[in-house]
Amino acid sequence: MGRRGAPVQQPGGLLFAATVLHDLGTGTLAKGQARFEVEGADLAADLLRRHHVPETDVDRVWEAIALHASTGIAERRGLLSYLTHEGVGTDFGRNADVVAPHAQRIHAAYPRPAMVRSLVDAIVERAAHSETAAPRYSIGGELLRERRADGITGLELAAATSPWGE
Repeated sequence: MGRRGAPVQQPGGLLFAATVLHDLGTGTLAKGQARFEVEGADLAADLLRRHHVPETDVDRVWEAIALHASTGIAERRGLLSYLTHEGVGTDFGRNADVVAPHAQRIHAAYPRPAMVRSLVDAIVERAAHSETAAPRYSIGGELLRERRADGITGLELAAATSPWGE
């Protein structure tokens, strides 16, 4: 992002930003004070602002990231939110047929060792920090409850049948 906001303003730039930055809320910069999706959206927005991305674009990326795990909502909040949600779903094997012809090349270039377990671990770790990070029926809240109750989550169990595996 050398020039003032140039890359994000290119075709696909907002989608690139939203999909690449969508899980910042699972990283160590997230404090676990709010849902991981919201903390990630806040971190991404801060990064985009530091690179002089126009506020309207920052807001659109924030919304796409905040809603990326919100089935039934993301699809109704515009193309960017829809595509971000669908891209994340594809990473978990939903609509895998869309990328199946390229899957081998993609996974060779971008291996995903224990992707689901690693992601669930990070979400659960952040969710355990506070009740506001794990409200009932949120992804973080439900993964935390499942992990505490059963030692494993439904998402981790489903990974075994994903076309991409764990």
